[in-house]
Amino acid sequence: MKFSSAFAAAVGILFASSTAVSAQSTCNEWSPCFREGYCDADAMFCLWGLCDETKSFNSTSCWKPEGCSSQTVVFDNSADVVPIRSYGGNPNTNPFLSIFEPSHASVANGALELQMTYDAAQKKGFGATVDAAHTIQYGKVTARVKTASVAPGVVSSFIIRNDVTGDEIDFEWVGKAPREVQTNFYFNDILDYTQMVPYVLQSDTSADYHDYTIDWTAEAITWLVDGVVIRTVKKAETFDAASNSYRFPTSEARVAFSIWDAGNSGAQGTQEWAGYPTPWNNGAASYKMFVDSVSVQCNGSATPSESSATATEPSATATEPSATDAVTPPVVTDQASYTQSSVTDSTGKKCRPHY
Repeated sequence: MKFSSAFAAAVGILFASSTAVSAQSTCNEWSPCFREGYCDADAMFCLWGLCDETKSFNSTSCWKPEGCSSQTVVFDNSADVVPIRSYGGNPNTNPFLSIFEPSHASVANGALELQMTYDAAQKKGFGATVDAAHTIQYGKVTARVKTASVAPGVVSSFIIRNDVTGDEIDFEWVGKAPREVQTNFYFNDILDYTQMVPYVLQSDTSADYHDYTIDWTAEAITWLVDGVVIRTVKKAETFDAASNSYRFPTSEARVAFSIWDAGNSGAQGTQEWAGYPTPWNNGAASYKMFVDSVSVQCNGSATPSESSATATEPSATATEPSATDAVTPPVVTDQASYTQSSVTDSTGKKCRPHY
C-alpha cells in the first residue's frame, strides 16, 4: 500500500507526546523525519540509514534498523521490490526497495531487473538502485547476477554499504571488461583505490548468470565466484599505524544493487575506469542488469528488530499543520540528486557514487 499523507500512522514512527523534541529539528510531528534538508513521514525519509536522527522531530522519529534475516529471495513476486515511497515498513513483505524516482527496477521473468535509459536533460544514463529492506552486520550474501557489461561505461554493482559511516564491501563490473569482476572494500568513507582487485571469469558476465558471494565476519571478508574463493582480506591486515585503527568495515549495513552511467559522468578518472563514452544511439539504447536470486545467511548480533515502522497516533492535542506549515519534499527525478559526494576526488581519480 502507498501512503502519501503524513497521517499515515501505519508507516511512520510518529512522535509520542512524552518524548522531547530535538532542539535542532526543523520537522514537525506530521513530517517527523529529516533528510538532506527536507522533512516527511515515508520510508524515503524515515528509513534507518537515510533519516538524520539529530535533526528529526524527536529521538524516535527515524525508523529502527530492521536487522538481519536469513532468507532467500527468488523474485517471483512483484512485491519483492517496491518503490521506496510505497514501502510500509515490513521487510518480510517487501524485501527490496527501489530508491530513485522514476523507478527503473522491477520483477520480470523471474528476476530482478535494473534498467538504465538515456536522460536527455542530464546527457547521460539514468539507472537504478535497489536496497535491501533488512540490514546486516556480518553474514554471507550470495547474489546470482547477470551484469549489464554489454557496452563501455555501464557499471553494475552488488555492494554491502552503510551510507552514514561509509563502510562498504563491493563487487563491481565495468562495461569495458565484460569478463571481469572487481572486488573492493572501504572503511569510514576513505577512498583507497589500491584495495581494488580484479578477477577474470572464463565467460562474459553479461551473457550468463554467476553466483557472487560476500562472506563477511568480524575478522575477515571473503569474496567468492561460483563457490570459488577469489580473495580474502583479514581485519588484522588492515591496521593503520598512523590512525591506530583497523580500516575494516564493521558497521551494520544494507545489501544493494545498482546500474549507473560512468562513461558519460564527465569525470575523466571515472570514465577511464569504466570505459567511455557510453553508447546511447541517440537515446534509443537501454541497458539492464539482472539478479536471479539473493541468499542471506546471518552471522552476527544485528538480528531482526521489533517492527521498524511501528506507528504511534499523534496526541489528541496535536494540531494538524496548515498549508503554510507543510513541508514539501523533493521528487527525485535525477539519479545524481541523492549522491553524497562527487564522482571524482581532488586528483581526478574514480570515486564510487554513494548510491
